[in-house]
Amino acid sequence: MTMQAIALGLLGAVSVLLILLRCFAADVYDVVIVWMTAKWYAAVFDRLSRGDRVLDVGIGTATALVKNKASLLEKRLSVVGIDYEAAYVRKAETVLRAADLWRAVPEGTEGYRQGEFYCRVLEGSIYDSDLPKLCATDGGVEGSKDPRDAKGSVPEELRYDAAYFSGSLTVMPDPPAALRAVVPLIKQTGGRVFITQTFNKRQSKVMTVVKPLLKYITTIDFGQLTTEEDLNRIIKDAGCFETLENKPIEGSVDNPWQTARLIILKPKATG
Repeated sequence: MTMQAIALGLLGAVSVLLILLRCFAADVYDVVIVWMTAKWYAAVFDRLSRGDRVLDVGIGTATALVKNKASLLEKRLSVVGIDYEAAYVRKAETVLRAADLWRAVPEGTEGYRQGEFYCRVLEGSIYDSDLPKLCATDGGVEGSKDPRDAKGSVPEELRYDAAYFSGSLTVMPDPPAALRAVVPLIKQTGGRVFITQTFNKRQSKVMTVVKPLLKYITTIDFGQLTTEEDLNRIIKDAGCFETLENKPIEGSVDNPWQTARLIILKPKATG
């Protein structure tokens, strides 16, 4: 067998592997990511108040959320998630239905609105122009009523108590704009933004190149190499938040190179 034939064989094998990874992207995501992000959801749910409504930006397959089902039900939480990856959204619906969370909350259940779902996931981007529809009680499903008032704003009582970026913020093409996009969707009084993510403790020229390329191998977009200084710049460039808390997530990634952290923001007072 010639070297050319061997090279073509290897190229064919790699191509088949990449196609298979793409076909099973949602399953690959769960295997690689969920062991870590389930702990992140636990840390965030622990900080939420009873009856909070949460907008989950970049929810992925919802498997990490379901691993915290007991906490979600105990605290009477409801979650509407969005993700731009159709494969993730399809699996999220399957996972949530299997966990009996993709359904309307029984009428009269304490802490929930009438007609509200425990969890629901929609395909979409945080940069979409029709985001206010997500504040509707039905989570903005097709045909739902626009919740905005005559001034074009979502009434305070219909807004989310929290927006959550679980490792998704720095994957986005414009992170400051993503933060600004949730401001009209969360409560002006008491609304918060939760960010969980791993941060590099120092810059690395090698990882700066390698990390963005991992999506072509794993099908998972890990975004750019990000340090805490980078995150502080993102928050500053957004121009509309104060940092309430920034601390390591207990039991998650913490080594000489990276640490997983929980960041809590609140909108700056306006007027």
